Amino acid sequence: MVSRKMEVQLGIHLPNYQFKPSTSNTQLLPMNPLKKLASEAGLYGLPSILGRVLTYLLVPLHTTVFIPEQFGSIGELYAYAAFLNIIYTYGMETAYFRFSTKEKSESYYAQAFTSILLTSILFSGGIFLFAEQIIQFLGLSVQTYIVRYLAAIFFIDAIVAIPLAKLRLAHKARKFAFTRISNIVLNILLNLCFLMLFPYLAKIGIMDWEEQKPLDIGYVFLANLLANLSMIFILYKEIFLVRLQFNWAKMKKMLVYSWPILLMGVAGISVDQLDKVIFEHLLPENFYEGKTAEAALGIYLAAFKLSVFMMLAIQAFRYAGEPFFFSQAEDKEAPELFAKVLYYFVSLSLVIWVGVSLNADLIGKIFLRSAEYREALFLVPILLFGKLFFGIYINLSIWFKITDKTYYGVYISVLGGLVALIGNILLIPVLGYTGAALASVMAYFSMMIYCYFTGQKYFRIPYPIGKIALNILIAGIIIVAFFYFKPANLWLNYGLGIGITILYTGVMFLYERKRIFSKRLK
Repeated sequence: MVSRKMEVQLGIHLPNYQFKPSTSNTQLLPMNPLKKLASEAGLYGLPSILGRVLTYLLVPLHTTVFIPEQFGSIGELYAYAAFLNIIYTYGMETAYFRFSTKEKSESYYAQAFTSILLTSILFSGGIFLFAEQIIQFLGLSVQTYIVRYLAAIFFIDAIVAIPLAKLRLAHKARKFAFTRISNIVLNILLNLCFLMLFPYLAKIGIMDWEEQKPLDIGYVFLANLLANLSMIFILYKEIFLVRLQFNWAKMKKMLVYSWPILLMGVAGISVDQLDKVIFEHLLPENFYEGKTAEAALGIYLAAFKLSVFMMLAIQAFRYAGEPFFFSQAEDKEAPELFAKVLYYFVSLSLVIWVGVSLNADLIGKIFLRSAEYREALFLVPILLFGKLFFGIYINLSIWFKITDKTYYGVYISVLGGLVALIGNILLIPVLGYTGAALASVMAYFSMMIYCYFTGQKYFRIPYPIGKIALNILIAGIIIVAFFYFKPANLWLNYGLGIGITILYTGVMFLYERKRIFSKRLK
């Protein structure tokens, strides 16, 4: 019997098996690929889902100790970080997946890790040395040491990317989950210590800790840095026992494959983060009476945080989906299987869209401690709608990865980035943060549509477009109707939102459960 470890080393893919008792003998049945994907999405998505939920628990803390201007600064810095994280890894994770499975060679791990290690030293060294110049160029309202913290954070995030990818490819979901969750939990605990516990102990005279009002946002980034260090210790074998290698022939193939993914990533992240970077520069002075542009950005970011719930499903799918699609690509039933994956992904996403939208007031009341941060909660359904289109696009995009036509990903992402840029420039000065939310919806929609029609030419997949569109329409009608007719009484509003969510989820589950757990793909 070939072990799972040996399977990965040899680069082959064997189906998972489960035993089913019989009256005559024990039958060996292949596991339904949809069940396998759901299982791995749960395992790989657990740290992402739990992490985002736990991290979201920091929102009440941050909206309590920081004023909106500070909250906006934190969001702006992490928006820049999102761009740099893409640049630091430049598509090497996907290239590693592709060539490790295609050529059945373990050497691509060392190649990818060596490449990212060298470039990360160069990038972070430059940021560290020129931190003051970077602050002046970008017009940031932060201290130099915060940018240097970020340089170290970027470095660690980059060098653990390939080791984490190796765990995914080797189906070591438990170690992957432990690494991610440990990092997240430590980050939260350090935030609580720096922002609550230590100031309180200093106040009652137990320890010497500088008390500031408001607190310094640098503690947020220091906690992030210290938490990131934990991943290096957990991934010790994957990081320190690897032999650094640089074979130009192999590296050239990986770079040719990955550079479109880099461009795609930068353009794609523009859709998600560009509004945070340019919002302050586009919002007219005193657009929101009595609020600075930086404060308005902080309020918008508070509403944007609620779209995290849609990103849970997307992130879980991305971790498990990419290796899954590559391993199933040669199967003759792959197109039908991929179509089913999209359908059930959308069904789950619609439950999130309905649930969060109908309960946005309640969620906002719980997590956004100041009423000032809840002023933009009406944007939540719009923001989630955009994320729904993004999730569909992520599903559709597999066609250009498994056909080695990744340059189409560049075209699609550049289209989305341009739509986002033009939309923000045109709409933010007129509609404020509503314009930013609408621009993201238009950008994701354009990417989804272009990806679908182009993909059908090169890798035809029988997606049930009619059923998906109908389900989206029904969910949208429920959300719009609720917002127009929701009761004025706050508690009745909360109860009705929860009740409709439970009813919708129950109906969706009862309607789909037999097909999704069927052993047959048709």
